[in-house]
Amino acid sequence: MTSKTIEIDEETYNKLLKKKKNNETISEVIDNLLGHEKKEKSNLRAFFGRWKDLPKDYFGIMEVAHKELRNDINKRFQ
Repeated sequence: MTSKTIEIDEETYNKLLKKKKNNETISEVIDNLLGHEKKEKSNLRAFFGRWKDLPKDYFGIMEVAHKELRNDINKRFQ
């Protein structure tokens, strides 16, 4: 990734800081304000911890579904 230095006044910088979330960079804040899609790595970060509150039963269901899907795929390629 390349970086560029830009000059902005202090008032604008402070406005950007107010919009910034804990794990965001100023560049990501600007991208969001401009309506650009977040980069792949940023999107990935958003999913960490999303399943932490799911009941454990759900993981069993997902595991069974995953195994069935893998078996189906393996059968197609044999």
